Amino acid sequence: MSARAVLFVPQHQGGGTGEFYRLLAVAEALHARDATVGIHFLMPQACPLRARLPFAYTESDLPDSERARFHAREISRQRPTIVVFDQTCRGALLGHCHRLGIPVVCATFEPGTSDKTFRLDWLWRLDEHWHQQYRIGDPPFDRRQRLLAAISATRRLHFDVCHAEPTADDEAAVPSVPFVFFIPGGGAYQIDGRSTGALFADAARRVAAQATIATLVVGAGIDAEPGAGVELIPGLPQGALIACMRHAAVVVTGGGGGALPQALSVGAASVAVPLGGSDQLARVRHLAERGWCISAEPQAAALAAVTVALLADDGQRRQIRERLAVLGLRNGLPLMVEALLARLDRAGR
Repeated sequence: MSARAVLFVPQHQGGGTGEFYRLLAVAEALHARDATVGIHFLMPQACPLRARLPFAYTESDLPDSERARFHAREISRQRPTIVVFDQTCRGALLGHCHRLGIPVVCATFEPGTSDKTFRLDWLWRLDEHWHQQYRIGDPPFDRRQRLLAAISATRRLHFDVCHAEPTADDEAAVPSVPFVFFIPGGGAYQIDGRSTGALFADAARRVAAQATIATLVVGAGIDAEPGAGVELIPGLPQGALIACMRHAAVVVTGGGGGALPQALSVGAASVAVPLGGSDQLARVRHLAERGWCISAEPQAAALAAVTVALLADDGQRRQIRERLAVLGLRNGLPLMVEALLARLDRAGR
């Protein structure tokens, strides 16, 4: 690897893909700041997201159940300057990096994974903990965690969302006509035997017909046919995705920790649908109760009806945007890039 190199280790299993896209955004922003830094990813076996990586990667030759052994082997072989785990670090891996003298960053989102970084055997071995807020509006750490953080050697960053900022080209490519933006996400969830992509495409066709408005559905591998007024987009770079969120009349997302917080952070009037996992229903309920989004059931007819009603209610859309403007969600991407550059500089002295 390069004399100054960062190894990114995202988690990607059967659910969402937020961990991958979070680290991809960090890697791209780091490369934009300093193209001399070597960037490499460790990827699960046969992961379809490999095609979206503009950086070098090593694919696991071991089953997912043995990914920790694959990670340890590649860390020993590559000897990066820094390792960044997103939801993937284990105590044994942390100890392995500590013995090799390699600083470790652990990015977390779920409370259980975050709590692990406050274990006694982690407090003086973990170099950095980056935590994206799980429940927006709540304190990031409880009282016990704050007390442990005070005696820990770990540097901790917390933020609400992570996304790249759109470029001028991204903004220029946004459709010039009013549109509804559907983002089913990359999870492998099924609703009544249908993929979430097919569900969202069906809802988009209904919205286009009922509200006479253009609809865009973005997501890789959507197994659906476009209809009148519906455009299916295989994928968008994150900056273009954010630009479309900012300009859409309504954004429709799943209840995961990727697109939904991003939509809120740019002040979009959003409809959120819990699609699966143990977290999405509670997250959508938490946000909807505070008036930061509108919740909908995961059926095409119900989702279309809620979206059409929000489209017709200018006052409600305005109120949502005003509440989000006051909320002022914090984008952690600049913080993470600065943290990596500072550690790389210290390592080079």
